[in-house]
Amino acid sequence: MSTDKFFYEIPVLSSVANNMYNLASTTPNDQWIDYYAFKAIPVPIKYTVDSWWRRLYDLHPFKAGIIKIDENTYYDWHIDTDRGVGLNMLLNNWDTSHCLFNPKIQRGESVEIDNMTDKFIELKYKPNTYYLFNTQMTHSVYNFKDTRYLLTIDFFEDRTKLNYNQLLEEIKQERWFEQQLNKEQNDT
Repeated sequence: MSTDKFFYEIPVLSSVANNMYNLASTTPNDQWIDYYAFKAIPVPIKYTVDSWWRRLYDLHPFKAGIIKIDENTYYDWHIDTDRGVGLNMLLNNWDTSHCLFNPKIQRGESVEIDNMTDKFIELKYKPNTYYLFNTQMTHSVYNFKDTRYLLTIDFFEDRTKLNYNQLLEEIKQERWFEQQLNKEQNDT
């Protein structure tokens, strides 16, 4: 099954993933704020971020943050309320946390006893890699070991104004990370 309707791997590696992980892992507990069912710290746009963020921000303003999930914790099956699309990069726990999509459950449906078992699609995060994330598909996270840190971008445009398919089309046209790709190609 194609995964493009659930997530899309951005073809540019992050140059700041280690900095983001260091920020997350050294931030004292009392500086983390409540954000939905998570704890989070904001990442200011002016912070040392990947070069293409400015272009993306100009096209689709957003706020960025790092969210954490403690070990042996899950975030149950859900569809985001307002977010039509997200952009995520896992900063650690690539082998001990799992992000799953359920292709069968749609918004507004309840899980019937006959549907308690079924197939899922896993987003197997890779280090230093961003993923466009379809927040309007049913998804869940299970974290088995150590605190999990995820850099996430939350667009100001809600799901009625910006959705996954729109942003995916822009990505495929290379509208906002084109300069970074060109720079990387010239450096090699």
